[in-house]
Amino acid sequence: MVKEYISWDDIKKYSDELAVEIEKRCDDLSKVTIIAVSRGGLVPAQLVGYKLDIRDIRVMKLISYDENNNRGETKDISTDKLIDGENVFIIDDLADSGETVKYLRKNYPNSKVCTLLMKDCCTEKPDIAIKDDIKAGTWLVFPWD
Repeated sequence: MVKEYISWDDIKKYSDELAVEIEKRCDDLSKVTIIAVSRGGLVPAQLVGYKLDIRDIRVMKLISYDENNNRGETKDISTDKLIDGENVFIIDDLADSGETVKYLRKNYPNSKVCTLLMKDCCTEKPDIAIKDDIKAGTWLVFPWD
């Protein structure tokens, strides 16, 4: 399996690019809510929030992997009040299989799903993916891993 190491500089660069894409889609940034998908989306969501001066940042806690890293049913164990709407941007680090994106689209159909990275095998594409050419089978190592 090929490993690709993502640096802190990469995360900052991709987050800045995501902020630009979000800004393009908004008439009024003061009405924007960011929802970070925990845990991978926490750092990018914070960076985007600072870059665009968005203070309404909420956390969605999704679980879909067991203790052995086997994918199961996606479950939402969030405690924040989550909303759906055209000014809501849900941020995650990676779209891999597309299952999380599919879950988000079903449950938050009016929100925009955003990821920093996307694998080419992803079956359900996010609305915004900054780097979308990660090959299937690549194991991504994030700086927080």
